[in-house]
Amino acid sequence: MVKRKTGLRPLLASMLCASLLQAASAGANEHTLRATLAQLERDRAEAIEEGDTDTLQRLMDRSYLHVDSRGRVRSKTELLTRLERQEMRFRSYDLEAPQVQLVDGGAAAIVTGMFRSSMGSAGDPRPFRGRYVRVWVRQPDGWKNTFHQVTEIRPQP
Repeated sequence: MVKRKTGLRPLLASMLCASLLQAASAGANEHTLRATLAQLERDRAEAIEEGDTDTLQRLMDRSYLHVDSRGRVRSKTELLTRLERQEMRFRSYDLEAPQVQLVDGGAAAIVTGMFRSSMGSAGDPRPFRGRYVRVWVRQPDGWKNTFHQVTEIRPQP
């Protein structure tokens, strides 16, 4: 009777292949999640500019908090009400290179970036440039924006 040696090589090779496939799949999934969040950021910016409260209602979590550049904190309801009443009216709202950082295995994301906006009437535009942080959380009905904070970028004197 001849005893055959069954080395660990085939087992290790199988494990390595499985790990590489899993890593490639995770990388593709990360790319898809980042693309989805980048699109949601564009959707949000467009909705802010147009005063589209229906879209914002859909994108924001019920516990949403909005911290503006002066430190005022508003709830989802307070922000949407101000937009509906045109107490807060954007003439433009343009994002500059948002960066998406996935957290908790892709269950949440932190998006940072800069933006330029103009508020007020056509005859009295008020330009603004700021840095922002937004937190998005994946929920059963899709991604929801739960937190937004802005800091004004002032020109150097």
